[in-house]
Amino acid sequence: MEENYSTLIKQAVRAVLKPKGMFQKGSTRIWIDDNGWFFTVVEFQGSWCDRGSYLNIGMQHLWNEWEYLFTVCGTREAREGTWVGYKGNVEIFSQEITSLAETALERILEYRTLADPETAKTIPLISSVIAPFWPAWNQFMTAALAGDIPLCLELESKVRRALERVPIDGAEELLTQILFLLDEPQKIHAYIVDKIIAQRAYWRSKPGLKRLSVHPEYG
Repeated sequence: MEENYSTLIKQAVRAVLKPKGMFQKGSTRIWIDDNGWFFTVVEFQGSWCDRGSYLNIGMQHLWNEWEYLFTVCGTREAREGTWVGYKGNVEIFSQEITSLAETALERILEYRTLADPETAKTIPLISSVIAPFWPAWNQFMTAALAGDIPLCLELESKVRRALERVPIDGAEELLTQILFLLDEPQKIHAYIVDKIIAQRAYWRSKPGLKRLSVHPEYG
């Protein structure tokens, strides 16, 4: 009897990622690495027309109120490699998925080096699958979290250019609100941390994410 290819994916991925401190969202193909103020989201994405998996990896910044987990943006494009398809050979497919998971782990460890906002603030973020506002905004907010007000003012123009390319409802108001607080670094830091705490509590309330730990600074 042919073994279920989806089970093979989950088993191979779990063997690589779980020992490194990542956790799976319920029984889905999404894995989370918790970096306090952002998640590294890893998705072993399926296809409606074939059996197998793509690999997508990116950051989800927790000052944004998203209602679902996905690879919003990152230091590189989210899609890694190409499609790995199941052709009936269990051993070969398991090896290929293990290799895909090992690639994911390499990227996860790279993103862990950005857990300090001071380190992450100068690194541009990109995404070709979402409005350009979000990568620009997330770098701007990283600088704000790090308390680097001069860098925030430099990045403001980048955020505005992104909004000129693709307008986002409510984005101008968000930017104005943060700019208003830039003269008071303690207030802006508290404002952003409160946003992160609320979003972490939101995710912790969801099925499959109740194991999300309480962070000493970000809740």
